[in-house]
Amino acid sequence: MGAVLWLALCTWAAYRDVSVNESILSLFSFSNVFAVAANVFFLFFWLFTQRKKFSLIPLAALLLCFSVTKASFGVNLLGATVKAEDQSIKVMTWNVHLFDLGEWTKNKHSKNKIIEFISEQAPDILCLQEYYVDAGNVNEPYVELLRSLGYNYYEFSIEDDYPKRNINIEAGANEVIKVGHAVFSKFPLSKMHRYALDPKRNYYNLMGVDVDLGEQKKIRLYVTHLQSVTLSNAEVAYAEEKTTKLPTKVESKTKGILTKLILASSKRAQQANIIDSIMDKATLPAIICGDMNDMPGSYVYRKVKGNLSDAFVNKGFGFGRTYRNIFPTLRIDYIFYDSKFFTCKGYSSPDVALSDHNPVLASFSIKKY
Repeated sequence: MGAVLWLALCTWAAYRDVSVNESILSLFSFSNVFAVAANVFFLFFWLFTQRKKFSLIPLAALLLCFSVTKASFGVNLLGATVKAEDQSIKVMTWNVHLFDLGEWTKNKHSKNKIIEFISEQAPDILCLQEYYVDAGNVNEPYVELLRSLGYNYYEFSIEDDYPKRNINIEAGANEVIKVGHAVFSKFPLSKMHRYALDPKRNYYNLMGVDVDLGEQKKIRLYVTHLQSVTLSNAEVAYAEEKTTKLPTKVESKTKGILTKLILASSKRAQQANIIDSIMDKATLPAIICGDMNDMPGSYVYRKVKGNLSDAFVNKGFGFGRTYRNIFPTLRIDYIFYDSKFFTCKGYSSPDVALSDHNPVLASFSIKKY
């Protein structure tokens, strides 16, 4: 019954709008995967006892909370790879963490390996979050390099300006970078628009752009990066602590992390509501992708996805981890698509240690009418 209540609270959190009034209960969404796993465990546990009828309790919970259950775990054993055959479009989204500008991976070759990986995967549409350009020359350092891979069309939506030296000590004192979302495409792009998602600060935004697929077929592509929790390195290390010998300041540290999580959850709910209102006005078939910083089945997931389909749910397998730190269950990067227009042919999120996020790829064919 505890597992059932747990899953019920996760589902309640998926429908509870905390955009105005923050609530610690919104954090139940971060435990969705574990709540589903607990109920699956008890479902099979009771089947192997003399009280088999008790298995109906977790089964009922899993079915009644299907919006969370379905999104938590991919069951497509044969669909977890992106296949080249029978596809019209291959989409890739990746939070590249400034191409490891701060050398967080401790590998000086990471930036080159990111480019190599993109070249090997050869997506038709490449969507990058935490991408940057030099303020003095917006074609540097990666625009022309990526264009040489066949991406003749490019759009950039700025989030903020940063002194480069704040990230890399070797940078010049006056060097400034512009950080934001970028779309590189082999298909023509037009009508780029930047939608502000934070009324108080002109930072988080949704980038929208039309993609001409040929044969008089167009889609509207949206790329976003929602509110981060902004945990410090020390807080991340603390969250990853697995020993039973907790620090003496456990209470203050826990309160600090919980406060950040609750406030960030409320901010993302605000942003998700704005995205939902924008998507309601869309007239073209849509794909929306990016770093949502929230879990499958959460309120943010549900509002941003709307009536679209989740490529991972249809073709992924396992937990689908996309964020490399803290828990191995954090799937916070998504590709949502219009299933009336597209058929998802494959999904993949390769485990590559080149950013704090793994890339997400999905292949699609266009449905015939």
